[in-house]
Amino acid sequence: MESIVYGIVTASIILLGSVGFSMTLNAENFINIAHGQMLLLCAYITLFLNAYMSIVPAAIIGILVTGVFGVLFYKVFYRPIKKRGAMVLLFTSVGLAYVINGVVGTIFGTTTFAYKIPNVKEIIPGMTPYQLLIIIAAICSTLFLHYFLTKTKIGKAIRAVSENSDLAKTRGIDTKRTSNYVWFIASSLAGLSGVFLGVIGSIHLEMGWNQILIILAATVLGGLGSIYGVMAASVVIGLSMELGVLMIPSYYRLAIAFAIIIIVLLIKPDGLQSLWNKSGKRVA
Repeated sequence: MESIVYGIVTASIILLGSVGFSMTLNAENFINIAHGQMLLLCAYITLFLNAYMSIVPAAIIGILVTGVFGVLFYKVFYRPIKKRGAMVLLFTSVGLAYVINGVVGTIFGTTTFAYKIPNVKEIIPGMTPYQLLIIIAAICSTLFLHYFLTKTKIGKAIRAVSENSDLAKTRGIDTKRTSNYVWFIASSLAGLSGVFLGVIGSIHLEMGWNQILIILAATVLGGLGSIYGVMAASVVIGLSMELGVLMIPSYYRLAIAFAIIIIVLLIKPDGLQSLWNKSGKRVA
């Protein structure tokens, strides 16, 4: 029972980080390695604020600030070189990831930290109120994102830009403004994921690097270009990682995630999205 609870919590955290990653991949057509450092950045911003206020307002401010940083990074580092191709953008994101990690490390050092949060008792075996909050937040975020992308004007614009940026522009959609929304939402979701990682664990300089590998795994497994596939993949990977440690040592958790990818892709080359998207058409 406890392993299932841990698996669902892990899946919820992976989902929050992976959905944002998939959004920027769809909108900008490149793999943003620096996305993992947005988890790190928000975790440390929240840590700093937590020294002066309780965790909830600290987290809210940290998430919003991280969203703003995401937009700034896009405008300063990515937008000016967008026409130079995905490979240039990829290596720029790697460089930015090292810069963010280095700056945070210079300010906070290499010490492992923890948030100042009240001790709580388990609601059921293996589940604390914090873990329940993470699961609820992931579900609410998923439902809200689905509604936002399918029902709102901005959401429909994001889907249009993701499908065909040039065509969206000819239809009068402000693609630059739409990209700003994408980067704010994606970075904010990554920030929320980073805070939750700190709540159930610890805060350290490797958390961004560790998480980006799992996010990449979920994105590939879900099907490149499919946000809903990534949601399903996050659940599969989260449960597999936590249930897998019942049989093999915990330091093989990441290996389990990639083993699942290999097996699934051998059977379904398009990833989990092919289970309901038989045409293989790219979706937001």
